[in-house]
Amino acid sequence: MDRRKFLVLGGTAIASIGGCQFSNPFDQRDRLKIVGLLGAIPSKLINQFESASQFKTEFKAENLPSKIWQELQTYPNSKDKIPNVISIGDGWLDLAIANSLIQPISPNLLEKIPQWQKLSPIWQKSVTRNNQVWGIPYRWGTTAIAYRSDKLKFDITQWSDLWRSELKLKLTLPDDAREVIGLVLKKMGQSYQQENLVEHQDIFATLTRELKSLNSQVLTYTSENYLQSLLADDTLAAVGWTSDMYKAKRQNPDLKVVIPQDGTALWSDIWVMPKGDALTAAAEWMNFCLTPAIAAQITSLTDAVSPSSELEQVPASVKADPIKFFPQEILAKSEVLSPLSSSTLLQYKELWTKMRAGTLS
Repeated sequence: MDRRKFLVLGGTAIASIGGCQFSNPFDQRDRLKIVGLLGAIPSKLINQFESASQFKTEFKAENLPSKIWQELQTYPNSKDKIPNVISIGDGWLDLAIANSLIQPISPNLLEKIPQWQKLSPIWQKSVTRNNQVWGIPYRWGTTAIAYRSDKLKFDITQWSDLWRSELKLKLTLPDDAREVIGLVLKKMGQSYQQENLVEHQDIFATLTRELKSLNSQVLTYTSENYLQSLLADDTLAAVGWTSDMYKAKRQNPDLKVVIPQDGTALWSDIWVMPKGDALTAAAEWMNFCLTPAIAAQITSLTDAVSPSSELEQVPASVKADPIKFFPQEILAKSEVLSPLSSSTLLQYKELWTKMRAGTLS
């Protein structure tokens, strides 16, 4: 599923709460209304929260981050009751702020989220703009490489492996400038989100050559159905997101997923509050999702990891998963993508347009 909107160009243990709609609009009792992502929250957590709080909870699940983003944009003109909490991918956060679709979490409400103070600074910074907190991350994953271990005669371990001759026209990349340019920069030993590319002529020249070379490897660019061609033997490797790759890996044990040793991009799903009444229960829900027992369930029963620093209750079998719990030295090289300056975005756009048109020189 498409997780990035920074630059737009062109199992059974997991919850199945989809299809649940909000209740009778004429029922005036206090209710916490949540719109979430299908499979991101184990279904039993809803009952657990209701037992621990004073609020009846209504959870509506959508199957794509893009669908939730579309819904969020309709709320300012909606006659229906706006949900109190909604889940968005981190790539939509700044667009939501810029379009006044969400509200910051006030200091008073933030005090009701004690788990916020325990989050790593990397996650706190990811949702803070101008000293205001705009959301609470509740799970995260990475950009990764999936490949057919039954078809390739070598193990993919780093970004540079995507340039190998065996993958000529056997590679799928995201239809996403930030991700593709980012992985090439990472391969070069640079930041995934290098600013002002043209001011660094040596980096820019190398980047241009590498993008041109990588483009010749690609069969197709897609951020949605990128694993289908891999499972159908049309391609042998694909770059995408771990949340998608878990399901595909369950369908095909020959599919191997790897976090590149060079480091990668980190993504998160975030609870935010649409503009409207800010219920105390919204803060209680956000805090609840980060408590150790619940964080352990999110980590164990879904295809992502809780950002909680207290994951002692996660089973050892889950902690042995090399995709969810990869080495710290790789995590230290990885980055949460943040907004680029408008001038840098234009540089990315120009490079991306030329790459896709095959006109890089």
